[in-house]
Amino acid sequence: MRIKFNFINKRVFVRIGLVLFTVTFYTYFGYKDLFFDVAAQPEIKIQKQLLETAKAEVKPKEFYGIKRADIAMQEFRKNVLESPMGSNSGPQVDMYTQGYHSQWCTMFASWVTMKAGSPVADNLTQNWRITNSRKFTEYLKEHGTWHDSAEITQKGLQPEIGDFVIFWRGDYEDNLGHVDIVVDVGDEIGRAGMIGGNLNGGVKYRNFSFVQNYGFLGFGHPEKESN
Repeated sequence: MRIKFNFINKRVFVRIGLVLFTVTFYTYFGYKDLFFDVAAQPEIKIQKQLLETAKAEVKPKEFYGIKRADIAMQEFRKNVLESPMGSNSGPQVDMYTQGYHSQWCTMFASWVTMKAGSPVADNLTQNWRITNSRKFTEYLKEHGTWHDSAEITQKGLQPEIGDFVIFWRGDYEDNLGHVDIVVDVGDEIGRAGMIGGNLNGGVKYRNFSFVQNYGFLGFGHPEKESN
């Protein structure tokens, strides 16, 4: 009986060990995002910065950028998705687009900027909603602050919280692209945590090296830099 008991115990321990190994392996090498909230730390930092700037009698120049990051994070937390998928529409999406059913990442960025109190505007319609990432880029060049990819690479510039990172895609001449909103900036040059609309049909958070990303155009914000 004692021999049988020891044998059974060994089998149990082996099985437990295999289960623990499997869980550990997939946690670290396969499915970390299922177990850890990748946006938790950026969200905490944004809230802290927002509280600090709210106390100031005169709002610092970073205020509107922090507001944009906070609003973008709130929308990400809502798990916004198109309905039906692939339609460029849905209850929440239509709020960003005013019912204009098209690629909506730039309209999401425009909506966030408007809600933060520092809106952009379409040069033709003067509406707060810009529908194209290239037009959004031109607006930042004319009315705000813009750094192109060549300058950023040469000087090793990092975006600020609330900046817009813009990419082109497909054929450059087709004027297609994507806009992300910076919500976290770390120590690694050329890398940031960003939230964008129209990513897999929703509002998504990503942290990646934008300077190495295909089609990286540059980054900027609607507020002019003070001399």
